[in-house]
Amino acid sequence: MGRFASTVEYYVRYREPYPREFFAVAAMRLGLAGRERLLDIGCGPAPLAIGFAHYVESCVGVDPEPAMLAAARTQAAAVGVALDLLEIRVEELPLSIGVFELVTIGRALHWLELEATRAVLERIVAPEGAILLCGAAPIRDDANPWAAPYEAVRRAWTSADDAARYRLELDAWLVPTRFRIADTFETVATHRVTVDELIGRALSKSSTSPDKLGPRQREFEREIAAALMPFVRDGAVEERFRAVARIVRRAT
Repeated sequence: MGRFASTVEYYVRYREPYPREFFAVAAMRLGLAGRERLLDIGCGPAPLAIGFAHYVESCVGVDPEPAMLAAARTQAAAVGVALDLLEIRVEELPLSIGVFELVTIGRALHWLELEATRAVLERIVAPEGAILLCGAAPIRDDANPWAAPYEAVRRAWTSADDAARYRLELDAWLVPTRFRIADTFETVATHRVTVDELIGRALSKSSTSPDKLGPRQREFEREIAAALMPFVRDGAVEERFRAVARIVRRAT
């Protein structure tokens, strides 16, 4: 079983979404003309590839987890988007894959073999192309008073090794390459989420996945629910979240 095999159901339904306007802003910032090839690395259920599909000519998603690719096929079919999906690690991409004007990486960067991935990116990113590093998360301020206690429970159930993996210094990772951050932007949105949905989001993360929690999953779910209950109004909490992107290009 892959690291994310037990998270797929929760990942598809409960991860923070990318707002629709995020893709429009990104397309404008990138200067997309609708003729580009896009590669989505560690695509999971492919929210990035699906979101950008109408702004480019073609999309390829790669992921080593077959259950994630099955979810991507289902999600793409539901919205009438055509994706080519490959069960492969990015470090193993063949020369025949060609080059791409846009490479997207969402929540997968810290899972990649960094040195090997740098070499692949040097090869597959077109000379004038870009890498878009994306993420979405709740805003940690007074707008989301529930977020700190929620994350405190998750951290308490997360191993030190898992926590360390997420502390990736992007600038340091780029130093050995010709790539540099050229632009950064974000979009902000608000929606309401239920306790069950936030529990599902916690279960979508590899560090607190059903596979990791095992027979203690129900105990974990109870702790998450208890942390959230003081903030629940009319069955849900309001979440203000941001989608952030860094545009990475070759230095001139």
